[in-house]
Amino acid sequence: MDFTERNWCLQEDIIVTEFYNTHGSAWVSLSRSLRTKTAKQCFGRWNSALSPQINMTPLTHIERDMLIELHRTHGSRWIRIASKIPGRTPRMIKYSWYQMKEEEENIRNQMSIHRLLN
Repeated sequence: MDFTERNWCLQEDIIVTEFYNTHGSAWVSLSRSLRTKTAKQCFGRWNSALSPQINMTPLTHIERDMLIELHRTHGSRWIRIASKIPGRTPRMIKYSWYQMKEEEENIRNQMSIHRLLN
């Protein structure tokens, strides 16, 4: 079996989804039938991208406010923060946090440039 790190293809996603819907979280069995991914990779793919419980839309304003508050309390503990925002994965939360920080920095830079020009 070749378990090299490579991107997931659509066919593998379909197999994982159909297998999960039929057999549940039997990741070792799925890995054996898929033959290209480990049980850990199958588990990760389901829980980070394929599960219908994952909300793939951008964070709402309420979720962004929650993220700010939770980050004040928990720091960069993305798993803990994600557990408090339903439908969001730790990876999504972390990405959203850094995206928000980048937006904040861009606004500060624009304000500085505006002050210099006026």
